[in-house]
Amino acid sequence: MVGSGPAGLTVAYYARLKGFQVTIFEALDELGGMLRVGIPDYRLPPKILDKEINHILRRGVETRTGVRFGTDFTLDDLKAEGFSAVFLGIGAHESLNLRLTGEQDAAAVIDAVRFLREINLGERSSPGNKVVVIGGGNVAIDTARVTKRLGAESVTVVYRRSQNEMPAYAEEIDGAKEEGIAFLTLTAPNRILTEQGKVTGFECLKTRLGPPDASGRRRPVPVEGSEFVIDCDAVIPAIGQRIDKSWIDREPHLQLTKGDTIQVNPHTMQTSIPHVFAGGDAVTGQASVIEAVAAGHRAVEAMQRFIDKEDLSHYADEVAEEESPGQSWQEIPEDIAPEARVASQHRGIEQRIVSFEEVDLSFSEAEAQKEGRRCLNCGICSECMECVRVCEPNAVDHYMKLEEIEVKVGSIILATGYDTFDPGRMKQYGYGTYSNVFSSLEFERLSNATGPTGGNILIRDEKGEFTRIPESVAILHCVGSRDVNYHEYCSRVCCMYALKYTHLIKEKVGHDTKIYDFYIDQRCFGKGYEEFYRRCQEEGTTFIRGKVAEITDQTNHSEEEGKLVAIAEDTLLGAKLRIPVDMVVLCVAMEARQDAVEVGRIFGVILGADGFFLEEHPKLGPLNTATEGVFLAGACQSPKDIPDAVAQASGAASKALSLVARGKVTVPSAISWIDPDICAGCQTCIGLCAYSAIEFDERRGVSLVNEALCKGCGSCSAFCPSGAAQVRHFNPKQLFAEFDGIMDALDAVGM
Repeated sequence: MVGSGPAGLTVAYYARLKGFQVTIFEALDELGGMLRVGIPDYRLPPKILDKEINHILRRGVETRTGVRFGTDFTLDDLKAEGFSAVFLGIGAHESLNLRLTGEQDAAAVIDAVRFLREINLGERSSPGNKVVVIGGGNVAIDTARVTKRLGAESVTVVYRRSQNEMPAYAEEIDGAKEEGIAFLTLTAPNRILTEQGKVTGFECLKTRLGPPDASGRRRPVPVEGSEFVIDCDAVIPAIGQRIDKSWIDREPHLQLTKGDTIQVNPHTMQTSIPHVFAGGDAVTGQASVIEAVAAGHRAVEAMQRFIDKEDLSHYADEVAEEESPGQSWQEIPEDIAPEARVASQHRGIEQRIVSFEEVDLSFSEAEAQKEGRRCLNCGICSECMECVRVCEPNAVDHYMKLEEIEVKVGSIILATGYDTFDPGRMKQYGYGTYSNVFSSLEFERLSNATGPTGGNILIRDEKGEFTRIPESVAILHCVGSRDVNYHEYCSRVCCMYALKYTHLIKEKVGHDTKIYDFYIDQRCFGKGYEEFYRRCQEEGTTFIRGKVAEITDQTNHSEEEGKLVAIAEDTLLGAKLRIPVDMVVLCVAMEARQDAVEVGRIFGVILGADGFFLEEHPKLGPLNTATEGVFLAGACQSPKDIPDAVAQASGAASKALSLVARGKVTVPSAISWIDPDICAGCQTCIGLCAYSAIEFDERRGVSLVNEALCKGCGSCSAFCPSGAAQVRHFNPKQLFAEFDGIMDALDAVGM
């Protein structure tokens, strides 16, 4: 990649993801291209740019800075070095000249591109006290706002058309006006006044808008006799950019267009030299960042096919025939009420003009969520088909439509599983703060052959890459469980998978690795588990009874430098411990799924105090629920290990099959009934019913009981304010009839 602007960085990143060895050549000493030297810090903070670039470099991209194309190396040099393909993203770093009298006579006439480059690379002196900026694009507005921040007394933007024709972003123009920058529109430059090498004024003339020109904007026509002079001591032209062609003599085979940009096939970005591709401003002229990124995406696809010796002309024809994405939108529902767009927060004007701190502070989390909810989701998918292309088992059906299917069933088995406790809630353990503190599932992924390290147990270095082998590891039990602040119950599986981790680390990293297992008490229930515990002890794992109070990187002595320190108490010895380790693994709790309440409401299943689904009876009916035909299986009922979940699933399947074999379900006769003549329609009973057995009849204005769902618990009858809800077979008339029957029977036998 020649050039590290947005186009070059895009090609480098995606080419690396495709498995190619990638090297970036950059003329400047820092990467970023126009992102680095063309966009002011108040719009794109350097730390954000550095973070993005470092993310790309961590993928294994090599860089060579301070080397200029055409001066320090040529395309032939790159070919001789073994590069199979070259991407030119050299940008347009030269400015167009005004061609006005006085332009070459004073040092204070500075082109905007050079001015912004010097400012972004560290220069912080104003070019003058009264500055005129010529142009109406984003570069002109950036230049004006930067000059204001450098302390200029007055800054004036001169543009030959009206503000409506300005190509700069509207929010940038508004921001400049807020900062006190003056705008002279319908004003054209005439000449620069100088005296003894210094700028003394800028002569302009008024214009009016005539017929549209080739760009579609109305052409400015000078108004005769309207000349006037703006008092200034510096002039910064920002009227356009062009590419640096100093390399043209050394690359005669690289063809240019009439506009002096690199000529490419628009579908493949291939130049007149087959192995050379190009994109960004070097091809389009001055354009936006996102257009350069799009060109990079097209180039990567074509470069891969070129290296694989595919026919690029055939590929270009295929791309040309493709329909542009985004032609099929979902209909916008008519009942959606318009909502105002959330306004982004901005730094105060007084703060802006004295620093280069970022101006747009964006949204708060609540504002971002509110703005996200405004999305109509009319596009759903961009139709890129990338998922279809990369899926080797062909499991993606792009044309599948959303449909609702109603299936009549005789029984239902709920096996919705569990969620893992978020250890970030326990700030003392540093999860999310220290890069080498892992949750149990993250460690499972790390030690798996399909994980990011291919099954090797590694820890992150200073750059966040998995490069180092841990010399010591701390494993913490009961993170989120057996804790009155989170979950009081035991998650059952933590002790055993913690033992598994100690064994895996010893096996994969080495038996000299120090492992510290912090536990409350080891619960090794079941066949073979106690034996496995003894085996881990024999392998050299240090077991410490006691909970870790804190994980910190604050050191007390040299042995703790560069380590994480586990601060704990050994409750057997009654001693406080500080143990330095390289890696910490948190054995997190199993907890009920977040949607358990909604799922329970749908299927008529009650939740226990711990949030898991409640069984009919913990011993006599552990698989049954209060709703006939609905059974539980697995960790949705309680925390459990895989063998227990499998056994419970087998039992639930057997119970479901028994109903199928019977063909019918007996429902209790003692169920609730709501007298329609008394019901006031208050719907109090609907909220009380744990089995969702009561519905409201809108037409009649009364509540009705679904007899197949009702269990006759009597909750509705106990709370019904009008007395309409009753338990069938237990109303006063029926009870007295039962008594009369008993008395008649006694009388008949002479008692």
